[in-house]
Amino acid sequence: MSLSSVDALPSPTPTAEPERFTLHAWTTAQRGVAVTARLVMMTCLLVFTTWLMSDILQGTQTLTAQPLLLGLAFGCGLPVVLVAGMRARARATLEMGATGLTLTLRDGARLEVPLEVVDAVRPWRLPLPGPGLVVRMKSGRALGHGLEVEDALPLLVALGRREGSLGEAASHPLVRYGRARRELWKKRWYHLLLKLVVFPLVPAGIFFRAHQYIAFGGPFGEYQMSGLTAYLRSFGRYYAPIALSLLLIAVFWRAVAEGLSLAAAKWFPSWTRGVRRGVEWCCRLVYYGGIMAFTALRFLS
Repeated sequence: MSLSSVDALPSPTPTAEPERFTLHAWTTAQRGVAVTARLVMMTCLLVFTTWLMSDILQGTQTLTAQPLLLGLAFGCGLPVVLVAGMRARARATLEMGATGLTLTLRDGARLEVPLEVVDAVRPWRLPLPGPGLVVRMKSGRALGHGLEVEDALPLLVALGRREGSLGEAASHPLVRYGRARRELWKKRWYHLLLKLVVFPLVPAGIFFRAHQYIAFGGPFGEYQMSGLTAYLRSFGRYYAPIALSLLLIAVFWRAVAEGLSLAAAKWFPSWTRGVRRGVEWCCRLVYYGGIMAFTALRFLS
């Protein structure tokens, strides 16, 4: 379904077969912990990214590998593991029948909500720990669990078929943003492996090779003089700071990409997919091409 069809939802018609959606259901307390963990991680990344950019602009090297590694391990690694564990436990299924919603939690608990008591379904104001929806009742209260679903459009369209007013949020900027993000941002593990582990081997290998020629007279000089352990340890001293620095650079451009995509979804709805596709390609070009250009510049300057 294209984003252009969002503004004209089908008229409500009864559906015999229930529709099921896999999502994550968060209580207020659980989501609070997850949001706090994400904010800690984002703050940590912001601090180190600012530090790295300052070094690049000033031509200094005050950010060393040891504090960076420790900071990322505790300030980012632990929050990531915590949120991943909580998200696994929050996995749930929403079944949408002709007259009501049934939320089945991972532990088997079931929450049944008649559609006639639901007043509205709205996106979370803050899309953390991911994009999600809140179900508000006509009594003024909200459903006890928030529903994290990155692409909320199919769910909202399904609601609109049963009760037109409940699908109105399908045209919300955060829904457009989440749908384009899910479709056009590749987040598979092997993409991250290539980007953050394999690619840093290239600039690290270039600088390490130059060091070997300068210090030992050949690409394997240190290996011949001191053995394999010393050779690999020396390579690690180049690879570790470069890989960690590239991680921070990737984070910086990811923040730029998400900001531009969110702005497009809000202010230029028809451009949402185009802007997302464009910023993703620009991020790849700047990351891979820019790093290699910077490496070449270091040798030419």
